[in-house]
Amino acid sequence: MIVLDTNVVSELLRPVPARQVVDWLALQDGATVYFTAVGEAELRHGVAMLPAGRRRAALSKAIEGLLEEDFRNRVLSFDRAAACA
Repeated sequence: MIVLDTNVVSELLRPVPARQVVDWLALQDGATVYFTAVGEAELRHGVAMLPAGRRRAALSKAIEGLLEEDFRNRVLSFDRAAACA
């Protein structure tokens, strides 16, 4: 299992993501790559802080697509049990 940090997923949302990140991720077995609910909250908060407009709408849509398509059933929740693990 590989759990991506928010900065990695954020990089994928850039207009031109860093080639190293894209190449590394392409080498991974997608079924073993996860994201976290905390990271999702960070991404959504960052978008909510942007002024209303096309960029904000586009990023919001991109995040939703990424989570629903690329990380479907692979967003890990974080609760007290996870904190103690």
